[in-house]
Amino acid sequence: MASKSITHADIRRMFGSIDDHRALEILGLNPSREELEVTMAYLADMSDVMGEERQPLTGCAADIYDIVTRDETFEFDEVGRI
Repeated sequence: MASKSITHADIRRMFGSIDDHRALEILGLNPSREELEVTMAYLADMSDVMGEERQPLTGCAADIYDIVTRDETFEFDEVGRI
């Protein structure tokens, strides 16, 4: 079964007030939901998700991380979004 495509609304739900340009850059990567979730976990520093030793992000998740963190410092709000 093919996975559902990620939408602009999905990215806004996960990353909060990310600007439209960055959301479109992320959509251009054609990420999977798992890649978005890995990036969110990395941003939240959820070491249990990353394992004993925090491994560097690779592939699409690394690209998403670079887009989200470019030029800004992000903090998570009360619902876990940045």
